[in-house]
Amino acid sequence: MNKKEIRLMIVDDHKMIRDGIKLMLKSNPEIKLIAEAENGLEAVKYIDNNPKALDVVLMDISMPKLNGIDATKDIKAHHKHINILAITMHLEESYITDMMKAGASGYILKESGKEDLIEAILKVAEGKLYFTSEVSSIIIGNMMNNDSTNHTKSIISDREKEVIKYVAQGISNIEIGEKLNLSARTIESHRRNILQKLDLKNTAEMISYAIKHHWV
Repeated sequence: MNKKEIRLMIVDDHKMIRDGIKLMLKSNPEIKLIAEAENGLEAVKYIDNNPKALDVVLMDISMPKLNGIDATKDIKAHHKHINILAITMHLEESYITDMMKAGASGYILKESGKEDLIEAILKVAEGKLYFTSEVSSIIIGNMMNNDSTNHTKSIISDREKEVIKYVAQGISNIEIGEKLNLSARTIESHRRNILQKLDLKNTAEMISYAIKHHWV
């Protein structure tokens, strides 16, 4: 197979959850389970000792010894190449915001199905963002309804705000263009302009910036 396998670590304090995830992923040839841990501290220690072993970490939030938010901060501070996907029961805005600020690239609920989980892992492995529809609704709603007077927000046009809204859902330029009746090339131009106006490097920084400045 020419396509590189995605090397995955599962971090959750409940063995039943870990076993259930492994069962869902067992038949997928694109994803290879490398390690598992029952808390954030175990995960950080494993990664520090095996820095090149993983591509994606599937990270629970509420765990003993070291929670998923602090573990994510530690991992991203020392191993930027590892992408982290939060998997949790928490749908509260504070958890979503804290995980994204910590450096997570995605946020999926434990009640999600097999197809959604696999899609999330594949997207995050590619360096893209992924949010379940419920999480996207919270992010988008807060982004569009926030009336902050921060001057950086005023330099972003209404059209660019719409683009950011759809980018947060993880959809492609072609799909965004179809929704806004614009070409994919125009959407790409809007995205470049947003990054340039805010002096950002990539899409992940765009979403993190929005969170940092309370747009979401």
